[in-house]
Amino acid sequence: MTQSSSLPTQAAIVIVGGGMAGLSCAASLARRGINDVVLLEAKTLAHAKASSFGETRMFREMYSDPVLCRLAQEANRLWREEEAHAGEQLRETHGLLFYGESWDEETIEGSIPGARRVMDDQGIPYEALDADAIRSRFPLKPKSDFTGLFEPTAGAVRSDKVIAHWTRTARQAGHQLIEHCPVAGIDADGTGVTLENGHHIGAGQVVVASGIWSQLLLAPLGLAPKLEVWPMLWAHYTVDPALADRYPQWFCFQRERGDDGGLYYAFPVLSHTEDGRPRIKAGIDWAPQELRVAEPNAMATEAPPRLVELLDTFLFNNVEGVQERVETVMSPYSMASDVNFVLDRLSPSLSLFAGGSGQAFKFAPLIGDSLARLACAEQPAVDLSCWSHQRDAVRA
Repeated sequence: MTQSSSLPTQAAIVIVGGGMAGLSCAASLARRGINDVVLLEAKTLAHAKASSFGETRMFREMYSDPVLCRLAQEANRLWREEEAHAGEQLRETHGLLFYGESWDEETIEGSIPGARRVMDDQGIPYEALDADAIRSRFPLKPKSDFTGLFEPTAGAVRSDKVIAHWTRTARQAGHQLIEHCPVAGIDADGTGVTLENGHHIGAGQVVVASGIWSQLLLAPLGLAPKLEVWPMLWAHYTVDPALADRYPQWFCFQRERGDDGGLYYAFPVLSHTEDGRPRIKAGIDWAPQELRVAEPNAMATEAPPRLVELLDTFLFNNVEGVQERVETVMSPYSMASDVNFVLDRLSPSLSLFAGGSGQAFKFAPLIGDSLARLACAEQPAVDLSCWSHQRDAVRA
C-alpha cells in the first residue's frame, strides 16, 4: 500500500478501479482538459484476477437487441476516434462468425435468428452460410443442421494495447494512477473515499468502476445494484501452423444439454507462445449455477476440471488443427439478470459502471465518455436508459 504521506488529500474527480472502465473514463477526462484526477487501484492496472485482463476482446454490431446494436455502432465510431488519438490500430478487423443451432430463445450472446432480424432492420452487412459453406471456408466441423452469419466488419479489440494507450493518456494529462491502494469505503454523500490505511481523499465527484468489487463499496450506502459474479473459463490452445491464417473469430450457439451450457467462442491466431507456436484464445460463455456467487471474494479462482474438460472436448472435436491447451484462466464476470450493464449517476456526486457481463470492452470508449460526462455533471451523449440502476433487473 502507498504511504499516506505521499497520497493526495483532495481531487476534482476520484476514480475507483483501474480496469477498462476506470481507465477509459480517465482518458476521456484527460481529453476534456481535466487534470485533477486520482485513480485508485487495489492491485495493479487491469490485473490478472479482474475482468479487463488479456490481449483480446471481440467487437461487433451483430446483436439480437436493436438497442445494443445501435450502441455498438456508436462505440465503433468512438473506437475510430480512439485510434486517431492513439496514432495506432487498436482493433483487428477480420470478421465474426455466429454459427450453430438456430432457435429463437435468446442466450447471453443473443441468437442467430434474432441477430439476423436486427442486422436486416439496421442495414448491417452480413453473409448467411450453411454448414457446407462454413466447413469449406474455415477449419471448423459444424454439424449438418448448423447455420451461420458472418459479419465482415467485426473483429478483435487489442485490449492490452488499449489499456496501455489509456494509461499513457491519463498520465500525460497529470492524472495520478495509484496502484496497490485499496479503497475501504465511500463517503455517504459521495464526496470522498477512505483508503484501507485510513487516509481520506476528498472529491468533487467519485466514479466507481471496480468491477465485481463495486458491490462491496456500494452496499453500505444502500446503492449496490443486484448482480451476480460468474467465474468464466478461457484458455489458449496451440494450433497447426498450416491452418493458422484460416481460423475465424467465431461464436457457437448450441442448446444446453445436461451440464454442457452449449455456448463457446474463439478468436483467430493473434499471438504466439514464447517458443513461436501460433495459438488461439477460446472460452466458455456460461457459468454453472453452483459457481455463481453474490460475494465477490467467494468466487472460484481455479478452473473446475469438468469445465476444462467440456472446453477441451468442444475444441478438439469441432475445430481442426487444435494441438495443446497451454494456458487456462478464470475471469470474473459481473452479471445482471438481464445481462445488461449498469452505467448511471447514483447521486449528485457519485457515478457507477458495473455489470460488464464480459461484453463491456467492445463498448469501452462509450463507457469512458459517458462516465466522464456524468462526472462533469452532464448527460451521456446517447440514451443509456437501458443501463439505468433503477431498472427492475438490478434493483436490490
